[in-house]
Amino acid sequence: MSDYGAETPIAVIGGGLAGLSAALDLIDAGKDVLLLERRPFAGGKAWSFDDPNHDVVLDNGQHVTMRCCTEFQSFLERIGCPDIVRYQERLEVAVIDPDSRGHHVSLISSEQPRSLARLGLQLLPAPLHMLPSIVTYEHLSMGEKTRLALAFEPIRRMSELERLALDRQSFETWLLNHHQTSRVIERFWDLIILPTCNDRCRDVSATQAIQVFQEGFSVDPRAADIGLFTRGLGQVAEAALARLRERGAQIELNASVSGIVTRGGEAAAVRYGRGEQADVSAVILALPPRTAFELVPAAWRRREPFWRLSQHEVSPIINVHMKWDRQVMRRDFVAVLDPDAQFIFHRSQIHGWQTPPHWISVSLSGAHDLVDRPQREIVERAERAVRRALRRTAGAQLLATRVVKESEATFRPKPGINAHRVGPRTSIGNLLLAGAWTATGWPATMESAVRSGRAAAQALLEGQAQAT
Repeated sequence: MSDYGAETPIAVIGGGLAGLSAALDLIDAGKDVLLLERRPFAGGKAWSFDDPNHDVVLDNGQHVTMRCCTEFQSFLERIGCPDIVRYQERLEVAVIDPDSRGHHVSLISSEQPRSLARLGLQLLPAPLHMLPSIVTYEHLSMGEKTRLALAFEPIRRMSELERLALDRQSFETWLLNHHQTSRVIERFWDLIILPTCNDRCRDVSATQAIQVFQEGFSVDPRAADIGLFTRGLGQVAEAALARLRERGAQIELNASVSGIVTRGGEAAAVRYGRGEQADVSAVILALPPRTAFELVPAAWRRREPFWRLSQHEVSPIINVHMKWDRQVMRRDFVAVLDPDAQFIFHRSQIHGWQTPPHWISVSLSGAHDLVDRPQREIVERAERAVRRALRRTAGAQLLATRVVKESEATFRPKPGINAHRVGPRTSIGNLLLAGAWTATGWPATMESAVRSGRAAAQALLEGQAQAT
């Protein structure tokens, strides 16, 4: 048995953003914390790695945030690195249609075009602040643009109860019932839902998708401004670990938890590493749902809410990092109406790396059809899509690539899954759950992860206060 501190510590299992935020709240509340992470580094689904072949630090995938992600921004401030994110001055997404005649770029933007300033549109409340951008969005016909209002207005007016009642319906079905066509869904609605929910409208619960539009586009005109990370994601986890260590938390990396020991119907100890065991006063499982389910003692798995964890499916993300001999794009990022490109990020420009060479990253969300394909095929398809989308690649040489597959990047927000997104409390008083997949109301984002960790810590502190 380990002898740790004056109090029996609270074990936080999992060093992703959920576990880190839970541990921060607990340590700030004066609790002893033991953080256990199976890998040699923290960060969960947001991590970086050194590519020794190219002397560059790459993220596992291109992550972005938005101004509406207030808890995540607060988390960055608490650990001392709020400046790692650079926000747009206003929402602007350049969208390329490689198949368009003339190969043009269209913008989705919250900026009011100067030619329309005389109309006073800048004074309109959200979501009407998007109107000028939609009017000039060239990838839809005027009739198709008009149809957007037939869905935006019900979304804006929808109450939370009405939204929650739509969980068993796909967002595609809801959109079709509100006069959207398959082409409009593919060229507008999927463009937003795919990167935020990690699946297309046909596979996403209407409840989840509508929350994205209500939170990001229907309240605050600045809420959807996109934030880009100007340094490697690994620095976020490192800063969080440094903060925890300063406050006295015990951090155990390379510490895979093999079991939870129970006494009297409660969690009493955890087994980890190479035979170590630590007595604990409580446990927060900050793990993916199926991993958490497998760690729950077998006798508890049929209890509420543990059995619900086994009902979750996963959705993959693939990132293709590309090294070019010259600059192939000017913007920080672009969206592409091509399933083999989706979003392209100018990493050298975002990070301020010395060039040449020039690094870009292709981010492929909901990559169910690609994740099991050989890396060679993925690279060939991504390169072909990039060359079709970016005219500056003409004559450019692709020097190197690195493919990163996150086969279980997020939980899958399929219709009906809301019933299985559980809160932090369980039928075991001192065992709590955290993770972006829990009932935060948000999709599987960094914001959701941080919110879940804080919710678990708060529930635990409240329970301990009531018991004393």
